[in-house]
Amino acid sequence: MTGLRVAALAEATTLIVLLFIAVPLKYGAGIVVATKILGPIHGLAFLTFNWKVFQEHASGSLNTRETCRLLIGAFVPFLGFYNERWLRRKAEQIEP
Repeated sequence: MTGLRVAALAEATTLIVLLFIAVPLKYGAGIVVATKILGPIHGLAFLTFNWKVFQEHASGSLNTRETCRLLIGAFVPFLGFYNERWLRRKAEQIEP
């Protein structure tokens, strides 16, 4: 579950930086390199997060509702940080 938490945090952070820093730099200041660098980094973080979610689902650690919650959270800015905290609490309940 720790790997999933790290992946959730990485995905959420790169999404926020991409949307609120790199994209405005590209369209506001014409600095295209910001999205050329951060886009693939976020893509890798997104794919890693999804892979980890499906791994946890396949192992039985997450039910279908929890899996959908995490996957939807990957598309909504700031929701990934909420999901990371939720995963931390879930892990603490399992292993006190």
